[in-house]
Amino acid sequence: MSIEWSFTGGGLLCRSVLADENDEFALDTDDIPGVDVLLHSSVGDLTLSVHPFLDKIEAGNVSAVDDTNEEEDGTYRMVWPAGIYLAQYLTSPAAKVLLTNKTRCLELGSGMGVAGMGLIAALVRDNSTAHVALTDLPAAMPLLRANYGGNKDELLPGETATRIKVAVEEFAWGDPVALMLNNASEEKYDLLLCADVLYDPTKEVIDGLCTSINSLLNHDTGLILFSTRWRKNDEERVFFEQMEKMGYTFVIVDQLATELGGGSHATPDTSDASDGSQEEEEEPKAVAISRSALTWQEFGDDECEKNKAYFAGVTVKVNGKDVAVVDLTDEDFDDMDEEDFDDYEAMNIQIYAGYKNKI
Repeated sequence: MSIEWSFTGGGLLCRSVLADENDEFALDTDDIPGVDVLLHSSVGDLTLSVHPFLDKIEAGNVSAVDDTNEEEDGTYRMVWPAGIYLAQYLTSPAAKVLLTNKTRCLELGSGMGVAGMGLIAALVRDNSTAHVALTDLPAAMPLLRANYGGNKDELLPGETATRIKVAVEEFAWGDPVALMLNNASEEKYDLLLCADVLYDPTKEVIDGLCTSINSLLNHDTGLILFSTRWRKNDEERVFFEQMEKMGYTFVIVDQLATELGGGSHATPDTSDASDGSQEEEEEPKAVAISRSALTWQEFGDDECEKNKAYFAGVTVKVNGKDVAVVDLTDEDFDDMDEEDFDDYEAMNIQIYAGYKNKI
């Protein structure tokens, strides 16, 4: 048995476990790093610190993680790249226009809570009053609660906890009882967050996700911020097609932000300019950059000319040389350093804004 780690920007992206015949494996926590996620400097000098086994560490039970258990499959113990990307976007000035008057917010599939905690930091910055729910499956609750608890004091300093109410709650997508209770409630959510939730795009997963979004969202004022790292393009596209049939529209987040009077999330971070000038910082802190304007219909479609042109035109560094993405080999991925792999990941991450169409 072995544990493999992938890193980006000094932070853990994912973990894969190669199991042997034993059901359980021992963990040496000294060899397992925590993850620091740098947020945009518009929320101050704030870094989220999470750990993939914090619940086990706090419980003094780090030697019994059963990776053969379907509920202990490890997915919620990963800091997914699209979650980092969404947290950084939410805390950038570009997202402010999308967060205006959002008072009831919920994240689906929170994992360790990175994106949801990014939202909390942004709401504090904007002096908002809101309720935020971080949700996931029952098995994920101890880890999610532990990591939120470890960041709570920095996220909600002083009196801000009286304005921003945070709940960590169980929610299984498509659960009939939970959906029945929510459908009967008049209190819907005006902001839903989803980050890297299509890594397993089965029919059951997509049906449950679509049904849950439709039940939870306020159809008049609600907004979905959906950050995805495209992997199985055609299978993942089914989610957007299904939501379209249900009367929803998803567009690149920059498009909606611009229509509402905001800007692109590629806008330079100038929030720390003390003299009021618009000079760009030499090294903007954690600014998420959108690499393409491909729609969900276009991204990864081998028949789409815009998609083909994009991936033929963008390059990443491999051993100091520029290599077109369409020409990358398995050997190239092995030779990439962390920073170059980050660049490749960013090319495959898109943030979409979704909403229910008005009839």
